[in-house]
Amino acid sequence: MGKSSNKLRASDVLNWDYLVKIANRSQEDAKFLDEGLATFAYNFTSTADDDNRNALPTDLMHNATDQQSKDTAEKIVELLAFRLQTDLQKLRQFGKENGVRLKRGGG
Repeated sequence: MGKSSNKLRASDVLNWDYLVKIANRSQEDAKFLDEGLATFAYNFTSTADDDNRNALPTDLMHNATDQQSKDTAEKIVELLAFRLQTDLQKLRQFGKENGVRLKRGGG
């Protein structure tokens, strides 16, 4: 494979044990961040397809940071890493590899 084989996979970045712990399937739109993250966790842990797993955090970060400054995008990714109990630097790298506009260095 080419260059893409060196890219991080979401399953190697996100905290699987924590996602399983918070996962909750909801039939309604989330009204609060915790509800949205619980649904995200459910969707992420309920699929075995790496492409789908990669798309979920990529879409989440793109939607959350769209039309935001790089400074604000950094804060959003930092909050996401905190709330999902995952490594910030790995999440940043994953985001950058998947087109999320972030600063060059660390946050």
